[in-house]
Amino acid sequence: MRYLIEHETILDYPAAVREHHLELRLTPRQDAGQRLISHRIELEPSAERHSYQDYFGNGVDYFCVNAPHTCLTTRLTAEVETLRENPFDFEPVPVYQQKEWYARELRQTPALYDYLLHRSSLTPAIMKLAAELDCAVPRHEAEQLPMDSLLELMGWVPKVLSYEAGSTAVHNDLLDAVRHRTGVCQDFAHLFITVARSWNLPSRYVMGYMDPGILAEGEMIATHAWAEVLVPGGGWIGFDPVHNLLANDRYVAVAVGRDSYDAAPQRGSFKGGDAGTQPQVNLTIVNQ
Repeated sequence: MRYLIEHETILDYPAAVREHHLELRLTPRQDAGQRLISHRIELEPSAERHSYQDYFGNGVDYFCVNAPHTCLTTRLTAEVETLRENPFDFEPVPVYQQKEWYARELRQTPALYDYLLHRSSLTPAIMKLAAELDCAVPRHEAEQLPMDSLLELMGWVPKVLSYEAGSTAVHNDLLDAVRHRTGVCQDFAHLFITVARSWNLPSRYVMGYMDPGILAEGEMIATHAWAEVLVPGGGWIGFDPVHNLLANDRYVAVAVGRDSYDAAPQRGSFKGGDAGTQPQVNLTIVNQ
């Protein structure tokens, strides 16, 4: 699939702010699942832009607007080709070789431990999660293929959380969402990751976009979040518990991390008065 993405964010402030530093994680990733054909980032007011790749392999653009301003606009235009048509298209590693497969991957890539051991208020320890639930946490048995257990987990998450747009804020504590039994895509992904890590499966958070054609009824076009798990034989496989779908070529990954904080599309700081209103986001995704 080939997508043209336009993502505009407008920040308005009631009084002028200055020395505005901003980091953007908006450039779609390049990996085995997708190819970035072109991209352009525009800023208003204009500023000198710099780029680098962060610890998680995400493309980051950063800049500083020193002059006083009451409005800051960032605009991404990107063209992406997605390649993973069938996420089941791989040869699973036999169950009796799974343990050694993971041990070898961790020896060769120690950074994977970040996706295995990390705990935060977004992806808490499993005991804290279990204490908030009135149902049992799913288990993964050694004689099961991880893929089978993960598919069951993907179906379990919506039994704990009901999707409700705007029910939680960005970087909301997962346990708060679980207590209220409602959440948004970030909460669904964090819940999935929390359980998968308790099974000793390297799991990471993904921020990106999905084809508007598979949005649920009433769901608005917006950035989306899902989870990826390192599966023997298949590599990083994406699980979208909101829609109970595996991520395929109708998903565009932008940034990954241990949780949503690592993959935030925009964050920064400035000098001035009020923080201003909620960002205005205008997003279009066109299947070409």
